[in-house]
This record gives sequence, C-alpha cells and structure tokens, in this order.
Amino acid sequence: MFSSCRGGEMVDTIGLGPIALKSVEVQVLSSAQNKDIIPIMKLTVKEIKNNTAHVEAVLTEAEVASEKEHAVDELISTVTVKGFRQGKAPKSIAAEHVDPDKLSNHILSHVLNNVVTNALKENKYQLLGRPVLENIDSKENKGWVIKLSLPLFPEINVENYQKLFTKTKSKGAKPKTEEEKVEKIYQTLLDNIKVEIPESVVEEEVNYSLERLEAQAKTLNLTLENYLKAVKKTIDQVKSEYSKRAEESIKLDLILLEIAKIEKIDTTTQEVEEVAKAGGVPENQLGQLKTIINRRKTIEILLKLC
Repeated sequence: MFSSCRGGEMVDTIGLGPIALKSVEVQVLSSAQNKDIIPIMKLTVKEIKNNTAHVEAVLTEAEVASEKEHAVDELISTVTVKGFRQGKAPKSIAAEHVDPDKLSNHILSHVLNNVVTNALKENKYQLLGRPVLENIDSKENKGWVIKLSLPLFPEINVENYQKLFTKTKSKGAKPKTEEEKVEKIYQTLLDNIKVEIPESVVEEEVNYSLERLEAQAKTLNLTLENYLKAVKKTIDQVKSEYSKRAEESIKLDLILLEIAKIEKIDTTTQEVEEVAKAGGVPENQLGQLKTIINRRKTIEILLKLC
C-alpha cells in the first residue's frame, strides 16, 4: 500500500488529467516475479535519513506512453460498449469508454509497483512500512519525475542483550509479579537499545489509532471533537500520546524480533495449528498467531534473566 503525506494534484500528464496525491495500492513483487519487471530508466536514492530512503525515479515520455497502453489493454476487458458483449468491443472503441479516473489510477499503481520493486531490488532494502508518494511531476517534459520515500527496517544490535539484565538486577526494588517483570524488561530494552523508527511508520499507527478513537466516539453518539472535550484533551495531546505509544510499541516489536533470531526461536506449523484450534483462531490469522507465540517465547527467555 501507499500512503500520502501531502495534499495537492499532479500535473496533467499525456492527457490523463490531474490526479490527486492519495493512497495508491502497490504490491511488492516476489523475486520470482521480479524477472518480468522492466528497470526504470533512471532510479536514484537522493538521501537516507531516519531510516527513510528518499527515491527519485525518472520515466521518459515513451515509458509513460507504454504504461498507458498497457493499462488500456488491461481495462478494456471490463468495459461494456453498447452493441458488444463485455470485453469484446474493438480496442479503439473500448478505449474511449474507459473511466479516466480508473485509467489514471491503474497507470500510477503499475508505475509505482515498478519503482518500488526496482528500488528494493537494486538497493537490497527491506521495507518496514508503506512507501509514501511525495510528488509526481512532468513540468520539464512529457515524462514523469516521481519522488517517494521508503521506510526501512532499522539496524538493531542486540548481541549482548543479556548483560542489560545483569546490570539492572541490583538496581531498585525487584518486581514481584510477572506483569511487573515484563514491564521492567520492556523498559530496560527501550532504555538501552537504540532503534530509529521512520516517522511515516509512526504517523501511520497514530492515524490508525485516531480512526479507532473516532469510531469509539460514534458508538457514544459523539463526534471526535465532543469526545475530546468530554475527556478534557486536545487533538494534539492525543496525537502526542499515541505517537509515543506507537514508537515504543514498534521498537519493542523489532527488538524482540531480533532477540528471537539470536535465540533461534521459531514456532512450528503444528504448534500454531494446535493453539489456533484450542483458541478458535481462524486460518487467515495463523501468521499473526505465530508472531504472538514467538514473542511470548522470547519474553519467557527474558523473564529467566530477571
């Protein structure tokens, strides 16, 4: 998926009309599919800052025209023209009946798929979150200049994580319950292991939390604004709280993931299926369940150090 952090419109490009900068679906292709991807004419990583790669891709007029032709070929099969069965009208006639908005989005989606896939392949990047479309322009020529940012997995050093807990054993009162121990583990990891999370990933989590809060307010027949007044908080205060919580949660997930790799923690398919059966977890959530089980196993190792 793509998310957009800026409003505005893209300029008219080879007759497509203005296209609003907005969320556009993108599917990062597998290595088996990568062989069919045509490399972008020019792909440049302008800067990497805060684990975010800022990428610029330049497509020539011929490349954009080719993408438009490809999109038309795919969309005319869904077009119904009077006097013809669906998808059976001649291309020259069917093309005139293609929805301009669908055509624009289809072209943009396909181009961005190629840009992201090539950027990841050429630079061996691993995405942490959704790529963000920053801008697309064709002022200088009839081609496209696309700018986007890619939130990347941060490098995390947890090789000597055990030493963190030998240091904290002698400090302060010892936690009594398992919940207190887990909280101390979390705080120790956050205080001592540096992890830089891309801003766009945190923003995405904050926006998701705000959507849930708004839905919660609606169940009480309140607008989000009135709900916040009732709890005596401003939207900025709530965003700040959500941002801190989201950043800490993402950091912990990544740190625990790295510790699990070091400890070679893995849950078999059989284990996952047994837990799923006992808990009534649907099949489409088995991947998420495996992650939860691995996290719990990692925490159990850490509890033994406290």
